[in-house]
Amino acid sequence: MSYRFELLSNNSETRRQFIDVWSGFTAFFRDECGALGSRLHYGEDGAFYAYAQWPSHGVMEAAQDVTPSQNFLKLRLKWAELCGPSEVLWQGETMADLLLPAQ
Repeated sequence: MSYRFELLSNNSETRRQFIDVWSGFTAFFRDECGALGSRLHYGEDGAFYAYAQWPSHGVMEAAQDVTPSQNFLKLRLKWAELCGPSEVLWQGETMADLLLPAQ
């Protein structure tokens, strides 16, 4: 899936906090739900763009049934302070993966 996120206030502190929250979400989905990870980019338009990779659509759907941790719930509250509604840009199955793992 690919997403676009626009921050409510676009200053360096808000961007840093957003990256921290996004990293926490990614860790939860990776460690507790079977996601393969995500990458975050900052666009020239001042928005953040991310894509998440899952082993299958079924694993991604099953993540909705995972009970969120207390930390995840705190991250959701912080997210609401930082970011407007997320926009899903596209969703689909991975057909080929030529990215190297982050080092």
